Amino acid sequence: MELDTPYLHLRIKDNLLVGTYPGNLHIDLDIAHAIVRTRLSFTGGRNMPSIIMSQGVVSMDKPAREYLASEEGTLGLSASAIVVSSPFSRFLGNFFLRVNKPRKMPVKIFTDRLRAEEWLQQFIQQD
Repeated sequence: MELDTPYLHLRIKDNLLVGTYPGNLHIDLDIAHAIVRTRLSFTGGRNMPSIIMSQGVVSMDKPAREYLASEEGTLGLSASAIVVSSPFSRFLGNFFLRVNKPRKMPVKIFTDRLRAEEWLQQFIQQD
Protein backbone atom coordinates (compact mmCIF):
# COMPACT_ATOMS: atom_id res chain seq x y z
CA MET A 1 0.00 0.00 0.00
CA GLU A 2 1.58 3.30 -1.13
CA LEU A 3 0.60 6.92 -1.71
CA ASP A 4 2.51 9.80 -3.33
CA THR A 5 1.73 13.47 -2.76
CA PRO A 6 3.80 16.56 -3.64
CA TYR A 7 5.05 16.78 -0.03
CA LEU A 8 5.11 13.16 1.18
CA HIS A 9 5.42 9.55 0.05
CA LEU A 10 3.71 7.06 2.39
CA ARG A 11 3.78 3.30 2.47
CA ILE A 12 3.06 0.58 4.97
CA LYS A 13 5.79 -2.05 5.31
CA ASP A 14 5.64 -4.82 7.93
CA ASN A 15 3.00 -2.92 9.96
CA LEU A 16 5.18 0.21 10.01
CA LEU A 17 4.17 3.46 8.37
CA VAL A 18 7.09 4.83 6.35
CA GLY A 19 7.03 8.51 5.40
CA THR A 20 9.59 9.92 2.97
CA TYR A 21 9.80 13.58 2.01
CA PRO A 22 10.81 14.81 -1.45
CA GLY A 23 14.00 16.84 -1.70
CA ASN A 24 14.09 20.52 -0.85
CA LEU A 25 10.85 20.52 1.19
CA HIS A 26 10.03 23.57 3.32
CA ILE A 27 7.30 22.64 5.81
CA ASP A 28 4.98 25.40 6.99
CA LEU A 29 1.77 25.08 9.00
CA ASP A 30 -0.41 24.48 5.93
CA ILE A 31 1.83 21.65 4.71
CA ALA A 32 1.98 20.20 8.24
CA HIS A 33 -1.84 20.10 8.36
CA ALA A 34 -1.92 18.46 4.92
CA ILE A 35 0.67 15.86 6.00
CA VAL A 36 -1.41 14.85 9.02
CA ARG A 37 -4.68 14.74 7.03
CA THR A 38 -3.01 12.62 4.34
CA ARG A 39 -1.48 10.27 6.91
CA LEU A 40 -4.77 9.75 8.76
CA SER A 41 -6.64 9.12 5.52
CA PHE A 42 -3.96 6.72 4.26
CA THR A 43 -3.94 4.64 7.46
CA GLY A 44 -7.71 4.79 7.93
CA GLY A 45 -7.09 6.25 11.39
CA ARG A 46 -5.27 3.09 12.46
CA ASN A 47 -2.80 3.65 15.32
CA MET A 48 0.68 2.54 14.23
CA PRO A 49 4.38 3.29 14.61
CA SER A 50 6.12 5.35 11.94
CA ILE A 51 9.53 5.82 10.40
CA ILE A 52 10.13 9.34 9.19
CA MET A 53 12.82 9.58 6.53
CA SER A 54 13.66 13.25 7.08
CA GLN A 55 16.39 13.74 4.48
CA GLY A 56 14.21 15.79 2.09
CA VAL A 57 13.20 18.41 4.67
CA VAL A 58 15.33 21.56 4.51
CA SER A 59 13.26 23.72 6.85
CA MET A 60 10.24 23.67 9.13
CA ASP A 61 8.76 26.80 10.69
CA LYS A 62 7.86 27.06 14.37
CA PRO A 63 4.05 26.75 13.95
CA ALA A 64 4.57 23.56 11.87
CA ARG A 65 6.93 22.08 14.50
CA GLU A 66 4.47 22.87 17.28
CA TYR A 67 1.55 21.37 15.36
CA LEU A 68 3.40 18.18 14.38
CA ALA A 69 4.35 17.66 18.04
CA SER A 70 0.81 18.34 19.32
CA GLU A 71 -1.82 15.79 20.26
CA GLU A 72 -3.67 16.51 17.00
CA GLY A 73 -0.48 16.31 14.95
CA THR A 74 0.52 12.93 16.41
CA LEU A 75 -2.96 11.39 16.26
CA GLY A 76 -2.76 7.82 14.99
CA LEU A 77 0.92 7.36 15.84
CA SER A 78 2.04 5.00 18.61
CA ALA A 79 5.76 5.88 18.21
CA SER A 80 8.04 7.54 15.68
CA ALA A 81 11.61 6.94 14.60
CA ILE A 82 13.16 9.86 12.74
CA VAL A 83 15.94 8.74 10.41
CA VAL A 84 18.54 11.42 9.68
CA SER A 85 21.50 11.38 7.31
CA SER A 86 24.05 13.77 8.79
CA PRO A 87 25.37 15.03 12.14
CA PHE A 88 23.71 18.39 11.42
CA SER A 89 20.30 16.83 10.79
CA ARG A 90 20.76 14.74 13.95
CA PHE A 91 21.42 17.98 15.85
CA LEU A 92 18.29 19.57 14.36
CA GLY A 93 16.21 16.48 15.17
CA ASN A 94 17.36 16.46 18.78
CA PHE A 95 16.68 20.21 19.01
CA PHE A 96 13.14 19.61 17.72
CA LEU A 97 12.57 16.91 20.33
CA ARG A 98 13.81 19.12 23.16
CA VAL A 99 11.88 22.22 22.12
CA ASN A 100 8.70 20.59 20.77
CA LYS A 101 8.41 17.40 22.81
CA PRO A 102 5.69 15.24 21.20
CA ARG A 103 2.82 14.33 23.52
CA LYS A 104 3.41 11.14 25.49
CA MET A 105 4.61 9.34 22.38
CA PRO A 106 8.03 7.70 22.17
CA VAL A 107 10.22 9.38 19.56
CA LYS A 108 13.83 8.59 18.83
CA ILE A 109 16.42 9.82 16.31
CA PHE A 110 18.38 7.26 14.26
CA THR A 111 21.05 7.36 11.57
CA ASP A 112 20.41 3.71 10.65
CA ARG A 113 17.02 2.72 9.25
CA LEU A 114 17.34 -0.93 10.30
CA ARG A 115 17.97 0.06 13.92
CA ALA A 116 14.92 2.34 13.71
CA GLU A 117 12.77 -0.55 12.45
CA GLU A 118 14.07 -2.84 15.21
CA TRP A 119 13.24 -0.24 17.88
CA LEU A 120 9.73 0.28 16.49
CA GLN A 121 8.88 -3.44 16.60
CA GLN A 122 7.91 -3.10 20.28
CA PHE A 123 5.14 -0.63 19.31
CA ILE A 124 3.41 -2.75 16.66
CA GLN A 125 -0.05 -3.74 17.81
CA GLN A 126 -0.95 -7.30 17.00
CA ASP A 127 -4.46 -7.51 15.56
